[in-house]
Amino acid sequence: MIRALLVDAGGVLFNNINEETSFVPDVARRYGVDESRLLGAVLSSAHAYESGACHAHEVLRGLLEEAGSPFADASDGEWFDGQWVDRLYATHVRCYSSNVVELTEVARARPELTLVLANNEAEHWDHLKDQCHGHYRLFDHLCSSWRVGQVKPSAEYFAETLDRCGVDPREALMIDDRTTVIAVARDLGMRTLHVSSPEVLRNHLRETVENLVPSASS
Repeated sequence: MIRALLVDAGGVLFNNINEETSFVPDVARRYGVDESRLLGAVLSSAHAYESGACHAHEVLRGLLEEAGSPFADASDGEWFDGQWVDRLYATHVRCYSSNVVELTEVARARPELTLVLANNEAEHWDHLKDQCHGHYRLFDHLCSSWRVGQVKPSAEYFAETLDRCGVDPREALMIDDRTTVIAVARDLGMRTLHVSSPEVLRNHLRETVENLVPSASS
């Protein structure tokens, strides 16, 4: 029987900023570097900020320097405008409100279920999204990658997250948009719901939970 829903954020509750928006190209243009090079560097460096090892601003600033930004030579050392970056990031965030509603209603109907935020995210961006949209309030456990110190789909991430929630893999439903995460979760014994598009959650979450969790009346 399923006791916990492990819910991703990007691609499930929000859009994926780096992959689906012009956030990184906008930063590249602002700081005079090649857009494709910066995007590739940001994606390949995701582990550094998603694991909590580095601040997202620190990583982005370093990548801009490596890409040869002409602003990096500014004598005052204050060339990187973190507040501007945060405002830009926030404008690109899109919350899938209908998915939030669906998750809330399922949680209300099934109070015995534990809801777990199980996303790969930088601490700074996670907090920024919560300030704008309040997604933390949906969950009983917050197991973002930066809190766990591990990144999906590593076995270490899942082991630590499940341990924090006190559930066995067979008692968990992993809800994620990435096929690599879904595959590893399934190999570990979890049930899965692949959110290949935002509509999948609001169209199939309730049915999936009903099939995996006996109702109190049954």
